[in-house]
Amino acid sequence: MKDPVYVIDAMNYIFRAYHGLPDNITSPGGMLTNAVLGYLRTLLRIIKERKPQYMVAAFEGDTSFRNTMFPAYKANRKQTPENLERQFDYCRKITEAIGVTCLEVDDYEADDVIGTIAVRMSALGHPVVVVTGDKDMSQLVCGSVQVYDIAREHWMDEAGVREKFGVSPGQIPDLLALHGDHVDNIPGVTGVGEKTARQILSVCESVEELSDAGLSAKFSFRGRDEILRRIRENMDTVRISRKLATICCEAPIEISPELLRYRRGDKRTLHPLCKQLGFVRVLDDIPLAQPMLF
Repeated sequence: MKDPVYVIDAMNYIFRAYHGLPDNITSPGGMLTNAVLGYLRTLLRIIKERKPQYMVAAFEGDTSFRNTMFPAYKANRKQTPENLERQFDYCRKITEAIGVTCLEVDDYEADDVIGTIAVRMSALGHPVVVVTGDKDMSQLVCGSVQVYDIAREHWMDEAGVREKFGVSPGQIPDLLALHGDHVDNIPGVTGVGEKTARQILSVCESVEELSDAGLSAKFSFRGRDEILRRIRENMDTVRISRKLATICCEAPIEISPELLRYRRGDKRTLHPLCKQLGFVRVLDDIPLAQPMLF
């Protein structure tokens, strides 16, 4: 079996670090660096514990095609704090400096980059481990793709997805299309909760089947007729919601095993960067490549 590829949801762990670590962690120049430090610690923990041969960090593009499709997508989210925004570029720099490739592409989210990597590397025979705490990534799970939340030390395979969500990985977008997602402002159908959505998808493989009125007799939940009528009357919204919730696995980005190979750290880049950030002590924890000979 080929070596697994560890795909890091960089944005997920950067935000976690920003909200989870004290706001008095600053560089010698006074810049807040808690997100960079917490994120770096996550990367180093993966390197130490999993000893990856292939490792890549996915970042967010500047825009998302989903906003073109549905302008209110993610409209509920607060604006990213300026002192976190300033840390994003340093997260990219520190990732590359420790020998891990960063990937991102305009008009696509980090989720789409991760999905594209997972599909392409799986096709080449590599098991894929998606390192994230984002529930939406569960739709990528299959025989060759698992989700691992290192913060909670929790692994999820296909059986785990079914146990947690009550549906198969491929039905996660359908689940969100029916009951919606407040975090991403995916509308769903008013009056359809997660429990009802699960009951519906235990009978139907996909929301498209609900356009057939003849399926009504197969459902027994309370308020069946009214809920199914509401879904059918809002099928355009349901279809848009499903598209919004579906991770695109065909992002236009170059991917190859060699590009994703973990290279170990570059001392010449790391020393000045860590000194600038105030992370000098962390240097001892970073595996370094062989020093250059001059």
